[in-house]
Amino acid sequence: MVQSVLTGVVLVICSYTDIKSRKIYKSVIGVHLALALILHLAFRDLTWLSILLGIVPGLGCILLSALSKESMGYGDAFLIFSCGFSLGTDRVLAMLFTSFFCVGIWALWLVCFRHGKKKTAIPFVPFLLMGEVIQGLGALVL
Repeated sequence: MVQSVLTGVVLVICSYTDIKSRKIYKSVIGVHLALALILHLAFRDLTWLSILLGIVPGLGCILLSALSKESMGYGDAFLIFSCGFSLGTDRVLAMLFTSFFCVGIWALWLVCFRHGKKKTAIPFVPFLLMGEVIQGLGALVL
């Protein structure tokens, strides 16, 4: 629960900066990783295997950023990495799938109603926040 709150706060901060300036600050991600490590050591709520597997999607996004010449920015990729470290495998995958679905719907809306083109840049962090909120609410219900 504490990790979800921490990740939610980080996503709110990064969403604001992503929308306003298209930047995600490394210092925020660094603080997130440090606090997540402290919380993991204090509460031992996840196994180390889940934590290690949780960072795999972030590593994949970092590779995607490099290969695509930053179609997905490095800030987004490192933020996904830190979310995976904080939340573990199951929760980060649920967050990512929900986020990609929501951003896909938004992109379709923009293209269909001629508010955007194929190359229109969309800030991704607000959709990560949306994915975290949706999957968090789903976890509360179930």
